[in-house]
Amino acid sequence: MTTRDDAGPGSLTGLRRANRERLLDLLRDGTPRSQADLARTTGLSPGLVSGLVQELTSAGDLVVTSGMANGRRSNLVAQAPDRQEYGIGVDLGRTHVRVLIGSSLDRVVDENVVTLKDRHGVAETIELIARLVDEGCERTGLDRGRITGLAMGVPGPVDVRTGAVTGGSILPGWGHVPLRDIVSEGLGCPAVIENDANLGAVALQRVYDTSDGLAFIKIGTGVGAGIVLDGRLWRGGAGTTGEIGHLTVDPRLALVCRCGRRGCLETIGSTEAVRHAIAAATDRAVTVDEAIKLIEARDPVALAALRDAADALGRGLGLLAMTVNPRRIVIGGPLARAGDALLAPVQRAFESAVMPRIASFSEISICPLGERAEALGALVRAMEIDRAASV
Repeated sequence: MTTRDDAGPGSLTGLRRANRERLLDLLRDGTPRSQADLARTTGLSPGLVSGLVQELTSAGDLVVTSGMANGRRSNLVAQAPDRQEYGIGVDLGRTHVRVLIGSSLDRVVDENVVTLKDRHGVAETIELIARLVDEGCERTGLDRGRITGLAMGVPGPVDVRTGAVTGGSILPGWGHVPLRDIVSEGLGCPAVIENDANLGAVALQRVYDTSDGLAFIKIGTGVGAGIVLDGRLWRGGAGTTGEIGHLTVDPRLALVCRCGRRGCLETIGSTEAVRHAIAAATDRAVTVDEAIKLIEARDPVALAALRDAADALGRGLGLLAMTVNPRRIVIGGPLARAGDALLAPVQRAFESAVMPRIASFSEISICPLGERAEALGALVRAMEIDRAASV
């Protein structure tokens, strides 16, 4: 009997190639790791990892340096600098776009935030993002060929199979267009389109232990939630999991929501709702930044508008917690800049809306990543572009 070691997936050569790719994939973000850590993470034997590291170092793919791991001196393995790959993370909102270039949460090499005109179109916005990426590469001396992909968060439900916003978006005119293909063609690299709150949750998976569940609450023009349960991001069958801005918190409200109903959480609990309430009470135009400054200055009108929003948010988060029961509820978006002035009344309203057991189990906090959370999550997703594209 003869055996043949071809390059197929079941062959020794194919298996070794797959193991090399596993190591390289773990090191894509540029973070040095010990060989023992690589062995634990991959499940491969220490001897096999050592052999693969030697092989990849000889090929110029990896470098080995001395450093510290778990408090002890150790040989650390990292991707060779000239082989380092980068991703592009984009957070697109109604009036802003944030573009990051990097490889992980703590390895951002370039960042740019631009204010957009309201009702900006698809073509002009993609052209702007492409220009911002080119400028970032020029500033950092980064070769575009080392960018492996782009992920972009948008404020609305997304069909991740087609990369299209499915409707109900805060961006008029962006629904039901092949956005993933348009972005990929415009930027010249593979692209992933995802709901912005979902990407905030993706970023926080790198910050917290999410084994007991996590919900990232994006409070902006609308209110959305990215939900992680059992270590996985939950999107729902229609991609609308987390659209908590359209929970009915008070059907008596006269204001009609953009979804066509009354009483929706976002009509009173969003950053935009707070801004509008302050503007109406003071009879003058107020920007989001001005609204936050008025809250920080403890202006009575601004604080009253914030308390109304916080009360609605607390009740909305109570409905979320009574349904999916995540331990961590992390508040992000522009309104989170209000800090404890927002958090304290949200906590009170939440506790009055849920069972005592849930109140004691749940932990509500302000997002430690600030307003970069969604773009950082996009960067994480961009570095996983092959896996993300196949979801």
